Amino acid sequence: MYKLDKKDFKILAELDVNARQSNSKIGKKVGLSKEVIKYRIDNLVKNGVILRFHTITNYFKLGIAKFKLYLRFTNANKEKIEEIAKYFKNNTATEWVVVTTGRWDMIIGFLVHNVNEFDDEIQIMLNKFSNFIQEKAVTTTLYLAHHTREFLSPNKEISKVLYHTSKDKQEKIDDTDEEIIRLITNNARMPIIEIASRLKVTPRIAQYRLKELEKRNIILAYKAHLDPKTMGRLFCKAIIYLASTPKNKLESFINYASNLPGAIWPQRVMGTWDFELDFELESYDKFQDIILNLKEKFPNIIKSHEFCIVSKEFKLDFYPNCYRRI
Repeated sequence: MYKLDKKDFKILAELDVNARQSNSKIGKKVGLSKEVIKYRIDNLVKNGVILRFHTITNYFKLGIAKFKLYLRFTNANKEKIEEIAKYFKNNTATEWVVVTTGRWDMIIGFLVHNVNEFDDEIQIMLNKFSNFIQEKAVTTTLYLAHHTREFLSPNKEISKVLYHTSKDKQEKIDDTDEEIIRLITNNARMPIIEIASRLKVTPRIAQYRLKELEKRNIILAYKAHLDPKTMGRLFCKAIIYLASTPKNKLESFINYASNLPGAIWPQRVMGTWDFELDFELESYDKFQDIILNLKEKFPNIIKSHEFCIVSKEFKLDFYPNCYRRI
């Protein structure tokens, strides 16, 4: 666990809202010089608090669907689980790969163009690892929200929710736009001069293209990907089965649940269950308290729930075929 001071928290809060803002701009808000901001950010990266700076893209607008595969293993030792995780990590169709404790042993997110692409990946996986799979479940994401982390700035109102859904109007982008997204998905603070050099265009053109992607809400935000363990927090996922409920009551539940303290990625899904809540919390006891309170408040909506706690993350890429962190 890394010891963060108040200035570190303020810097992380600013990066969580807009990781692409300059060190000078962050420094003015935090009360430090741009040189000190750079030193502190570099130190946070060096000590594993910041894993990378990533770009949130509305891939739903680009005709990309999000599926998740949940696996429960049998007769799989630690080495075999690592082997399976690395297989999915190296798969260009996967977005998220984590090993968990709780109801499921591994969760794999896929970004594909249709259900047939996803099924192809499932069949290949089953041919390789079926002897070790006891159970599997599948969901497709209907909408996904990205919350700012309120614990980084508890006394300051900078809360912001980014919301994208499979209902969003389809947009088209050309090869240059897609290359920009691939470049900055895991390198959100890449200087515009470097982006231009990689694209072989002028900085002015690169800047214009980037701003247009933002205006069209294809690029939604630039954020810091943090390791909760280094801040003494657990990544907990609540899996919730919902009863048949009138739309207004369902929306009331979703709105309330999505704004619970520590919630960072509320997701409405279709599949084996109906709703997922991802949290970064101080302890498992805190997670239990939140779930119990949620069930007490909505006893007629929540049929049952399960949970997972992420023990190791192998991959988190928010766009297919993006470049790794430089």
